Amino acid sequence: MGKLKDVAVQTIKRWNADDGTSFSAALSFYLILSLPSLLLFSLSLGGMFLKVERLQAIIIDYVSPFADEEIINSLNLLFHQLPETSSLTFGLITSFLLFLWSAGNIFLQFQKTIDHMWGVLDSKKGWGQRLFKKRISSFVAVFIFSLLLIISILAEIFLVVISNMLTIIHPLPLELMQSVSSIATFFVLILLFIYLYITLPDKKVEIKYIVIGSFLTVFFITLGKHLFSLYISYGNFTTVYTKIGAFLAIFLWLYYSSIIVTLMAEFIKIYSDLEQ
Repeated sequence: MGKLKDVAVQTIKRWNADDGTSFSAALSFYLILSLPSLLLFSLSLGGMFLKVERLQAIIIDYVSPFADEEIINSLNLLFHQLPETSSLTFGLITSFLLFLWSAGNIFLQFQKTIDHMWGVLDSKKGWGQRLFKKRISSFVAVFIFSLLLIISILAEIFLVVISNMLTIIHPLPLELMQSVSSIATFFVLILLFIYLYITLPDKKVEIKYIVIGSFLTVFFITLGKHLFSLYISYGNFTTVYTKIGAFLAIFLWLYYSSIIVTLMAEFIKIYSDLEQ
């Protein structure tokens, strides 16, 4: 228990020393800018395997704790920007590349943040070579994010099919299936962060520390989501800020999530250093 407290205290101290507030703000800023392209790219890629409407419904369901009708309408307007994927055209390829380039910016910033917090020194390689390597890593991260999103939806569809089959034998409560689906999404997010912490930084850390850090990252983000939704539901946030209240809620949620990510990046480094 004392060791855990020591790790927590050192994590907060190192986070403050590394200007974690500014890096969290920068990360949330890039997330806000990149999120539309990231969603559109994921929907375009997922539309090749699944119904786009299904993907859209999952995304809207995820933000629904903070979203009002105006947010939902904004998302639907964003979804209308999807290119037609029924045939391969020059416009489709161009749209894919633009979405990919824009969406990769969030992972570039994530990589920069981790490298700074893990004490990565500037590489001796030329800036062009480093930029190319980082950009390729960010592109791959976008693909991994999209594929994991598709996998999580496939897992949910699989659970629905299994539920329908078991219902013939014994009826299953809806709450149980929703819980199982949430757990599946939880572990998919853990896989995403494990991948990001392993591949993006220029410094390697043992996998066991990354797994623990990734679990805690998703745990605190999920916990914060539920607590934040309770605050929005029972508070007067949207009443005070009228129509922009829901948008402010989304921005605050993204900033909170960025703080958790940067804190856990520091935690992984501190924890691995103390164990060695």
